[in-house]
Amino acid sequence: MSEAVRNWREDLKIFRERMGGLTEAKKAMTKEQRDITKAIQEALKGGPRTVPEIAAQTGIPSHKVFWYVIALKKYGKVAEAGQAGDYYQYAWKEAT
Repeated sequence: MSEAVRNWREDLKIFRERMGGLTEAKKAMTKEQRDITKAIQEALKGGPRTVPEIAAQTGIPSHKVFWYVIALKKYGKVAEAGQAGDYYQYAWKEAT
């Protein structure tokens, strides 16, 4: 591990301590976000899907799937992949 990374990690640890650390609520929220993102990624491994299809496959409410898909699209993880009726289909973008 480089010296810069080690210093960054130490600085981050100090910052978290000053801010009161990570509360259980923050930890739970982070875990939920990671789990939802992973579930959406798994759903899209089978090919492009619409928001309702992703919601049905994952059991996550459509409004929450929509919010995550739009965020993932903004950050380049998901792309539009055509339409199915009135709905856009989304696909997971492979790392380049």
